[in-house]
Amino acid sequence: MTGLRPSQSSYRLPHAAAVPPGLRPGQELLTVTTQPVPGGAVVLGVRGEVDLCTSPLLRDGLLAHLRQASVPLVIDLTDVSFFAAAGLTVLVTARQAAVTAGIGLCVVANSRPVLLPLTITGLDRVLDIHPDLADALLCLSG
Repeated sequence: MTGLRPSQSSYRLPHAAAVPPGLRPGQELLTVTTQPVPGGAVVLGVRGEVDLCTSPLLRDGLLAHLRQASVPLVIDLTDVSFFAAAGLTVLVTARQAAVTAGIGLCVVANSRPVLLPLTITGLDRVLDIHPDLADALLCLSG
């Protein structure tokens, strides 16, 4: 293996005055986990909302992996409930960094909140998108 260990980062809502209706202070808007899997790839799991406030957490996690590791990366967006333009920018940046580093990169996306912006912008034709994690890992290994 590459010496990579599972990790988790979260973006929590700030003080009560900035909390949108329906959420509570301290509630996690975005959680990013890193998990090495057999076969040498790493899965970056994303849960929550990817928007202007939370996208730096996702970007930093992706770029940290792409700078430090030389193993393929799967970005799992299965548990993303909202995906704004800032998230699209992060994916384009990650793809460019992966191509530059010569690292395989796949995206798992199977929900409307994620697939719709990818399709509307044409990124579904640029990124290697798969409906589930097993399919993405199979693509990276073959």
